[in-house]
Amino acid sequence: MAFSAPRVLAFLEAGSAASIIEEFVSLPGAGGAHASFSVMEIELDDAASLTHKFVELDCGKAVNLKSTLVSQGKESTYSLTEVRLGGELTRHDVGIVQLGERTHTEMKHFLLAGERQTHDLHTTLQLDHPEGTADQVHKCIAVADSSKGVFDGNVRVNRMAQRTDAGQLSRNLLLAPRATVNVKPNLQIVADDVKCTHGCAVSDLEAEQLFYLQTRGIDPSSARKMLVYSFGGEVTQKLNDKQLVERVTSATTGALERVHGEECRTEGGGGD
Repeated sequence: MAFSAPRVLAFLEAGSAASIIEEFVSLPGAGGAHASFSVMEIELDDAASLTHKFVELDCGKAVNLKSTLVSQGKESTYSLTEVRLGGELTRHDVGIVQLGERTHTEMKHFLLAGERQTHDLHTTLQLDHPEGTADQVHKCIAVADSSKGVFDGNVRVNRMAQRTDAGQLSRNLLLAPRATVNVKPNLQIVADDVKCTHGCAVSDLEAEQLFYLQTRGIDPSSARKMLVYSFGGEVTQKLNDKQLVERVTSATTGALERVHGEECRTEGGGGD
């Protein structure tokens, strides 16, 4: 098995701004198993701003294990947009510490688990100073009976982090009867003057939305695809890169069409 272990250190000085794009793909014709073990370390000085985009589109037999470690100075901004569609097993561990007041952290995640795929996400965010803000949105779609998604998100608001505004939301779609998503959102609040919310939902597509589209002349299969695309679109559009969004859209379409094709063959076989 081929493997790689890239390591990146990004240090932004006070008041600076930058954007980093990490994209993991398999080379054409590389159908065999391969593995990547990557680490991204980020240090943001006061009032620095970093936009971080992570896209994983490896082939079906790949393993991708990644760690992202972030230290934020006061009034700094860190924004992570993550999309994972490929690989047999992927895991991302994110650890963020706010080291000053009026610091902002944003995390958006979209994971689509296809047949025999497992996508694992573990995040920790620690707030230790006043007037910090944090916003995390996790979305996962499990499309096949052998699909599995995992989310363990921990946000800790310590005693000195007064007037914190933090939100955490996990929404998950199960599109097959035995698809699995294990979700553990965790919001720990020690401070007493905060505005914090979190929520979690696991469901299939809403029947009312499907019915509405079908009354407009859209067939059931196309209606489901439209709703799935819109579900992940909130995150994928945050990539803000036309070519990157096109590659993600193409990979999403391919994954859904493969599942739909299997469903059609199964239904056709059941009628013989």
